[in-house]
Amino acid sequence: MKFVPVPGTEVLFCIHETRRQDYAAYAAVTSGLNDAWKKQQRHGILCGDKDDHPVCGMNWEDAKKFCAWLSKKEGESYRLPTDKEWSIAVGVAGMENRTPATTPEELAAVALDHFPWGMEPMLRTEDKPGNYQDTVWKEILPDMPAIRNYRDGFPTSAPVMSFRPNAFGLYDLGGNAWEWIEDGWNTEQKERVLRGGSFYDYGSDYLRSSGRAHHPPGHLSQPFGFRVVLDPAK
Repeated sequence: MKFVPVPGTEVLFCIHETRRQDYAAYAAVTSGLNDAWKKQQRHGILCGDKDDHPVCGMNWEDAKKFCAWLSKKEGESYRLPTDKEWSIAVGVAGMENRTPATTPEELAAVALDHFPWGMEPMLRTEDKPGNYQDTVWKEILPDMPAIRNYRDGFPTSAPVMSFRPNAFGLYDLGGNAWEWIEDGWNTEQKERVLRGGSFYDYGSDYLRSSGRAHHPPGHLSQPFGFRVVLDPAK
């Protein structure tokens, strides 16, 4: 797992989503884990099933426990990124009207015209912007919606770092797997935030850099994964 600094934050971001092989190393020495991550599929198509793919079928609690294990193993402080840190990493923080009291729910209500690949909403196959619900999916399941005229080559998950990195050297901030975030969705703190969209997304609301999903911390779904940051100040 390689980590790089992201200017504007005090943490180092892993350049890729947590892979199946990373999570497998944790699972091999940890008893009592939910093994749903071993057998994820979407409409009968496997996802997160190869070592270099993002681990799929994660809930927020699983992701937090992995971070705690890695911190103890390495003698460092690893955690999930905050919503603000993730916004900085994807390049949208300067467009968000954020105060210390602002919640992700409030920010998600503003659909900013910024995407992980730039300001233009159109995805072009030759640009390799990310792994979304594309024409490959449509060919397998003709009745399902998909992004028109875009082909990333994968019906579900893809090996991490298969697409172009952003200016900070971070891969898959858009597409592949949804990434759990440290923050609660709102002041009630009953749900946690996910960012970045996934291989199962095609609508602009989730493709935007400002797009957010929210679920209870114990909820898991096939496209849910996570990314780790290293906090050197802790």
